[in-house]
Amino acid sequence: MLLSRIRSLASNLFRRDKVEHELDAEVNSYLNQLIDEKIAAGVSPAEAHHAALIEIEGAEQVKEEVRDVRAGALIEQLWQDTRYALRMLRKNPGFTAITVITLALGIGVNTAIFSLVDGILLRPLPYQQPDRLVRIMNSQRQLGLDTWGLSPANFTSLRDDNHSLEAVAGYSTSGANLTGNGDPERVSIGTVSADFFKVLGIPPLLGRGFRGGEDTPGNNGVCVISYGFWQRRFGGDPSIVGKSLELNSAAAEVVGVMPAGFSFPRAQIDLWTPLALNPVRTAPYFLRAMGRLAPGVSPAEAQAETTAVLWNYARQHPDSSENRIPVDQGSALKTIVTPLKEAIVGPTEKPLLILLSAVGLVLLIACANVANLLLARATSRIKEIAMRFALGASPARVARQLLTESLVLAFIGAAGGAVLAWIGVRMLDRLPIEGIPRVEVVAIDGRVLAFTAGIGLLTGLLFGLMPALRAYRMGMVAAMHEGGRGGRSSRRSSSVLVAAQFALSFVLLVGAGLLIKSFQRLQSVDIGFNPEQVMTMAVSLPARKYTKPQQSVQFYQGLLDRLRSMPGVRSAGITTNIPFVGDDNTDNFIVEGHEPKTGDQGMQTQLLSITPGYLQVMGIPLIRGRDFSETDNGDSQTVAIVDETLARMFWPDGDALGKRVETTGDMQWMTIVGVVGGIKQDGFAEELQPHVYMPLAQSPDLQAKVVVRTDGPPGAIVGAIRSEVSALDPNIPVFSVRTMQDVMDRTLNSQRLTNLLLTSFSVLALVLAAVGIYGTMSLYVGSRKNEFGIRMALGAQPGVLLRSVMQEGLLLSAGGVAVGLVGALALTRTIASLLFHVSTTDPVVFTGVPLVLVIVALIACFVPALRASQVDPITALRHE
Repeated sequence: MLLSRIRSLASNLFRRDKVEHELDAEVNSYLNQLIDEKIAAGVSPAEAHHAALIEIEGAEQVKEEVRDVRAGALIEQLWQDTRYALRMLRKNPGFTAITVITLALGIGVNTAIFSLVDGILLRPLPYQQPDRLVRIMNSQRQLGLDTWGLSPANFTSLRDDNHSLEAVAGYSTSGANLTGNGDPERVSIGTVSADFFKVLGIPPLLGRGFRGGEDTPGNNGVCVISYGFWQRRFGGDPSIVGKSLELNSAAAEVVGVMPAGFSFPRAQIDLWTPLALNPVRTAPYFLRAMGRLAPGVSPAEAQAETTAVLWNYARQHPDSSENRIPVDQGSALKTIVTPLKEAIVGPTEKPLLILLSAVGLVLLIACANVANLLLARATSRIKEIAMRFALGASPARVARQLLTESLVLAFIGAAGGAVLAWIGVRMLDRLPIEGIPRVEVVAIDGRVLAFTAGIGLLTGLLFGLMPALRAYRMGMVAAMHEGGRGGRSSRRSSSVLVAAQFALSFVLLVGAGLLIKSFQRLQSVDIGFNPEQVMTMAVSLPARKYTKPQQSVQFYQGLLDRLRSMPGVRSAGITTNIPFVGDDNTDNFIVEGHEPKTGDQGMQTQLLSITPGYLQVMGIPLIRGRDFSETDNGDSQTVAIVDETLARMFWPDGDALGKRVETTGDMQWMTIVGVVGGIKQDGFAEELQPHVYMPLAQSPDLQAKVVVRTDGPPGAIVGAIRSEVSALDPNIPVFSVRTMQDVMDRTLNSQRLTNLLLTSFSVLALVLAAVGIYGTMSLYVGSRKNEFGIRMALGAQPGVLLRSVMQEGLLLSAGGVAVGLVGALALTRTIASLLFHVSTTDPVVFTGVPLVLVIVALIACFVPALRASQVDPITALRHE
């Protein structure tokens, strides 16, 4: 009897929602009945219970079969819902296309930005146990240096005397002239200590890394090359290990090839060579250091211990720069230990998170827009829903069907978004991304696709819940009543969503407006020189060939003579550094008569060696005194030119000529013969730094920058300049060939990319909000069409109806602006550090954005309002 009853219930499985509960009740009732019968027959309660359980086993088996059938039925129902949803979407191609495009845009921009965040911020560094890697710098605020490198002796002390780091490696970057076996080429080099690859935990693909002792003078004639350089220069020759390269006229044996993708300490490194490390050399301070933390040691603990090592080093080296600061002023002398990943990606973290937040707002706007569309569509399907209720469908069943349609739309949109994101990532090389760390690892991979699928599910739930919940709360009578009211509930819901869209758009537009205005202010800054029609390039003379300072001076003078006689060249000059490149040469300086007292904070200056004519090429104005001349050479009085920034510090009346300055690097007094205008050295946003210019003939360098001002396009003379350099020395390559304008533009790449993306997202949000208010007002007019017709039949003027509809739209946008104002004020505090000379409550932006939104709202409302004013009264009366 029980088994037949259970099978009977199972046959109703597809028509009843509570079958499983009824099965449980039936089985429990029959179990209790069996126990009572056996106890009445004289069986003990325990034995009766045991016997009843044995008899009931068949029923439990049938219950399990029913559960399996029910699970299969649910899957079948889900599949039926999905097929029905696809049929409904196919029957409404216009609605489907608009919805899918809206979702694809919203999900696509989120996927693209997440791929950037994932590749740059979230993924661990591609090294062994990267969370234990740290970067180590010195800080000497008493000398005006927030961060400073390490000297060879300083590094050796740090490596040998600390206990908080398992291993320490020193590194710097440089370049070398590669000659022999082809045209001369300038290669990028990482100069590293022997433990460099060991600290990172990455073994070579071929050969070996550096051995202990190969980073000492005379033993460093080896190199490890990168995978990309191996493929490009040597075609992936498997026998490359053991061959020699000629670097700066010196042989270096290739002992290893690193795996593909390995590149440190910067993105493009061609090869690594060992440091010629002299452990007692107390200058210069050119090294950076990284270390691997010992197990259980935090960066803060490592910083405390390495600072103690630095203090001890200062006591033991009275001639070092560290010893200029009394140890009791420890706050001014310390090491800075930073997690390596933070040191690499830190500056890009905030802009990326702002962009991720921005695209999140765009997605919310897209969801609100789609929810509006679905509500409007659900209103048109009221009779269909009421009919389904009449045929026995439960509210939950109808809600599930509507939610399934939303999820199908979301996943189609997510697929389209993934395609758009893939296209966007493939186009990264066309965007201004130079200088953004780790951008080369950004890709659409499994992690990003999983994010896309998750965001598709989330968006489907977000915009599908409102129509589904509304259907769940409706019965047949409620559905018919809702249809009779013309969808007033839908209109209210749509109005709320539109107001939310305008609020989110307001926040995005304010952020974009502030950043754009900041960027404009940045570009309008007076940089102190004229970059137009200036071509820059670099040359480097090998020390083994140009052993005497006079030899390099003769080379530069011969090159200038050739350049100045070239057609199309207006002027030419040579310097050891050009602005906005980042390879600064700074040092403390002392002004005669203003010598600092012991313990006083030192002052830093930019040091440049230049040839006569360099100032004219760059358009740096000479304010007082004279430019350098050919007679300012090694046999004449040591002279210098200073800029206004330095002159005003010590001679407010401008009387700097004839005064003397010296730098702590050479400790040689230089007589000031000229004063020039100040220039921006490192970027648009920096404060003017003091500059000291020295004649290149008195302070020569093996590496220099050539600057040429042309009459026509600067790029047209590059080939001719290469030929002139080759004529002087065929083994010297010309590299870093860029116009001065390009050099400056590259410093703004990060800001330009952030502004470009944020502005694009803001415009997209504004368009979506405009579509949303247009759809809402169309629904509003459509649901009140009969009312408008009757009002016109009773004498209402078309203009009155037009104004009432426009007023409704303006109220929606005004409500959104009011809410968005609060969000925008919160946003401005977040982006304040990214702004340059722009207030976080800039009146132009906070006035202009609401005006834009109001204008957009008026335009979006006009067509529905015009349609309302043109309703035919006869048609409305006939309908009534």
